[in-house]
Parts: sequence; C-alpha cells; structure tokens
Amino acid sequence: MSRLHSTLLALVLGAAAIAGLFAAVQTVRLGQKTSAQTSTRAAARDLAFRQARLTRWSRSLQEARAKRPPALPKIPKFAPLESPPATASPVAQTAPTAPPKVTYARRQTVVEYRHATGSPSTATTSAAWSDDGGQSDDGGSSDDGSPSGGD
Repeated sequence: MSRLHSTLLALVLGAAAIAGLFAAVQTVRLGQKTSAQTSTRAAARDLAFRQARLTRWSRSLQEARAKRPPALPKIPKFAPLESPPATASPVAQTAPTAPPKVTYARRQTVVEYRHATGSPSTATTSAAWSDDGGQSDDGGSSDDGSPSGGD
C-alpha cells in the first residue's frame, strides 16, 4: 500500500471516529435536557391521568363481573327410545372384523421411442486409441504388454 493510500485511509477513519463521537455526545445531551425538563408538576399530572384511567377500567371490570349471563333453557324431555333387539350370540357382536384387503394398482409404464434424425455417428477408425499418445517409455510396448503398432 502506498503512502498516499495509507494517509487517505487514516483521514477517513479519523473522520468516521469524530462523527461517531459527535453523535454520541448529542444523544447524551438530548437525554439530559428531557430529564431536566420533567418537573414534579408534570409527573404528578401524568400520574393522576394514569390513575383515573385505571379507576375507569377497574369500574368497568366490576360492572361486567356483576352481570350474569341469562339462564339456560330447560332441557326438553323426549320419549325413551326402544333398544335394538338382542342377537342370539353376544360373542358375535364383540368379535373384531378383519380389515378389508387393499389392492394396489400401478399405471403401466409408458415408453416412447424417438428415431434419430440424420445418419448415425458410428464412424470407425482404423487406428486403435491409446492413452499414451503413441509414445511409450518401455521401448514400444503398450500398457498391457503387447507391442504397439507402427513398427
């Protein structure tokens, strides 16, 4: 970093520090002004206002509590129902029934064949592919030990 860049960076950081210090001082000064302006008379007035609001709310709560909901209507009486006739075997009623058998069915697989357009790219080359590029270190033999072509 050059000397000019270092100086400019130091100036920018200094300006940011001064701006932050100024903002902090102003904030503290504003807080001191508001706390000094609050007098006991204003605090008493605010307290009385809140007390009156609390009293009104308490009174409305007492009135709501004194009210009772209307009486419920009487339950109508119906004729008794006849019970269903009893079956011969009580065991048959309590025996659990087997759940119905569930059969899962899958859709048939759909396969679509598309024919390639143009000629197929199955061109063959006469030379075999080699990963060593025709150059071998062991005197002309390929990786599998057989001699390489081109001798």
